[in-house]
Amino acid sequence: MADRLVRNSSSLHALPAPDRGRGAIEPMLPVLLRGIIFISVLAARGFVAALLAG
Repeated sequence: MADRLVRNSSSLHALPAPDRGRGAIEPMLPVLLRGIIFISVLAARGFVAALLAG
């Protein structure tokens, strides 16, 4: 059991460190834009439905 814990903790050092620069943020931008467009489409549909309902 103890050797398994040592093996697991030592294998974490083999993982590459995450990039904290601008490169880590850029893949999130398309996801955020898709989310904003999706929410705005839902809000527009609700707004039109409320206008038609009077």
